[in-house]
Amino acid sequence: MRIEELPRFRLGKLPTPLEKMTNLSKVTHIPHLYMKRDDFTDIGYGGNKIRKLEFLLADAKAKGADIIMSTGGVQSNFTRQAAAFAAKVGMRSICILLGEEPEEYRGNLLLEKLMGAELYFAHAENLDEGARVAAELMDSLTQKFEEEGLTCYPMPIGGSTPIGNVGFTVGFLEFYSQMKDLGIDADHVVLASGSGGTLAGLLVGKMMIGCEATIMGIRIGYMFDPFRENVAQMANELCSFLELDFKVSAQDIITFDDYIGEGYDIPTKEANDAIKLVARTEALFLDPVYTGKGMAGLLGLVERGEIGRDDTIAFWHTGGHPALFVGEELLGKEFMESLKDPTEQ
Repeated sequence: MRIEELPRFRLGKLPTPLEKMTNLSKVTHIPHLYMKRDDFTDIGYGGNKIRKLEFLLADAKAKGADIIMSTGGVQSNFTRQAAAFAAKVGMRSICILLGEEPEEYRGNLLLEKLMGAELYFAHAENLDEGARVAAELMDSLTQKFEEEGLTCYPMPIGGSTPIGNVGFTVGFLEFYSQMKDLGIDADHVVLASGSGGTLAGLLVGKMMIGCEATIMGIRIGYMFDPFRENVAQMANELCSFLELDFKVSAQDIITFDDYIGEGYDIPTKEANDAIKLVARTEALFLDPVYTGKGMAGLLGLVERGEIGRDDTIAFWHTGGHPALFVGEELLGKEFMESLKDPTEQ
């Protein structure tokens, strides 16, 4: 199917800016460093998933859905953005969250409740078990609501379906056009990667245009293994959906596991240092779960020579800064204590 034939809610503030990071470039001695600002997609504090939701919720509406159902971690950016989009288009939103219900709602949880989402918590010992429990809960809720005569539209973690991932194929076309307007050619596009759908969508967009840039995913957790194989499968499913003749293998997927730390939602010193560095040079905000680890990966890859210091690099900011307002739980005690020191730099 042709992209322009797909139903789409054009509610995101697109195109998002592609900006040169002048101050950060000076401090890091990376002269050609740019940032694609998907933290500026606007709806419900923004973020990259708005690109997917433009297609997903339009598909839900076209199928007569009354309720959208999303799932993710307790501080999931996807569920928060799904709740925001549902509020904009007048749909009921249910968020199924992997983990224990906290005593106090902060960050994305608070925003979800403010936007009227209904929250369910899937208690589990680890993420893999949580994903299974969440899937079972989603199935049982879907059955319950459909017995009441309501139509549900369940979405997987990250909205990573062919319809959702189209949003990032379109996103890459947007990015490529902006590069041409600026007179630059990126050697590398670097982003934090969770479920891998954004990575798959960007790769298909790159292939459609014939762009030579490498797309590098910095993994933020140990979920979704075997990861490269799963991303390749998503890219191939997207190609089939769009009736493209490309074939993607796991060897085409470039990802790095070095910056995960102990796991998803667990802070790392490198990510926290990157958060402070970007805030203090460019007055923009990364988060400890995704973009902080992504930027730590970019800087680390330059330092060890896997990305050339003089290469043109674009960091794709996927949003997520509401997680900063959770505080110590996601940033760690050491980070929070360091901020109390008036001499700390």
